[in-house]
Amino acid sequence: MELNSGGTPGPRLADHLAVLDNNVYGRLPRAPGAKAVAGIFVRAGWRARASSWTAYEVEHEWVCIELVEPSPDECLFSGVVDPSRVDELAAVLAAAGLRYSVELWGDDRRSILRELAG
Repeated sequence: MELNSGGTPGPRLADHLAVLDNNVYGRLPRAPGAKAVAGIFVRAGWRARASSWTAYEVEHEWVCIELVEPSPDECLFSGVVDPSRVDELAAVLAAAGLRYSVELWGDDRRSILRELAG
């Protein structure tokens, strides 16, 4: 699958979420690689694009995260999620067969509102 900076077709992050600072951070241990993970999201109907040589951005109307690969067997991500739908993000990761840990941070950027793992 070709993932370039122009991106694939798919839904874009809602305007009211696009103005927020990052509020979600996570780790995908034993993931197949950032590009492969982005491909999983594309096959599920998400939009994806290469955001650098080694990072990929995936988005839907309610979430936009950037996937980076700090080591061959792990992906990290950060971005914006509608706080009411963080469980849905975890469900998407689980349905893709990915192990995950997710942190949802408050607007004050000092407190973790939710931690999810699977």
